[in-house]
Amino acid sequence: MSVCDSALGGCAALCRAARAPMGDTAPPRAKAWLAVEHPGPWPAFGWPPDLPAGVIEVLTAAPAYTVRPQLIRRPDRQGRAATGERAVFVAGGPLGARWLERRLTEDLDDIAKLNLAALADGGPPGFGTLLRERVLLVCTHGKRDACCARYGAPVARELAARGLPVWETTHVGGDQFAANMVCLPDGTYHGRLDRASAAEVAFGCLRGEVSAAHFRGRAGISRI
Repeated sequence: MSVCDSALGGCAALCRAARAPMGDTAPPRAKAWLAVEHPGPWPAFGWPPDLPAGVIEVLTAAPAYTVRPQLIRRPDRQGRAATGERAVFVAGGPLGARWLERRLTEDLDDIAKLNLAALADGGPPGFGTLLRERVLLVCTHGKRDACCARYGAPVARELAARGLPVWETTHVGGDQFAANMVCLPDGTYHGRLDRASAAEVAFGCLRGEVSAAHFRGRAGISRI
């Protein structure tokens, strides 16, 4: 067992101290993304029971199609009390032709209309409005791992205060590298962020760049 697998002291703090390598740690089986706004609370595993049954069915089925399902919320108090219209993002496409769509809806059952196979393998599904800009997801999933809330929440708040398009999100993988940030539609992963480093990395991501010091890799790229 590595020092980063130990529960003592918090895995992210231990990995920072050990300077554990982060390269090539983005999930290889995330060719596409489905991010659904939900204010929380988020359980450690599985899906909140207040989601419609049809939505839970789609979220549960998504990984089998190499679609990564996430719950998201805005990093402010209103984000934790969201009612009415919710945002749903879908992203995918091959390298060099990535796309991102957003649908604003008051009926999350709309998600049942998604063709997961087509989402993973094809172009924009026409589920929502095609966006030209990127969005950022910062993992703050404290019930999954306390490190994500401890390191991720301050980063999300910092980026929001700067007016960046950032959302808190559920587990993205690699808790030991918290704070973790994913840029969509690129699928780029950056880790070991803090309030001092996050803005520079985030602005770079929004320009389509990566930061060598924090880069974990790009989701959906096989390690074999």
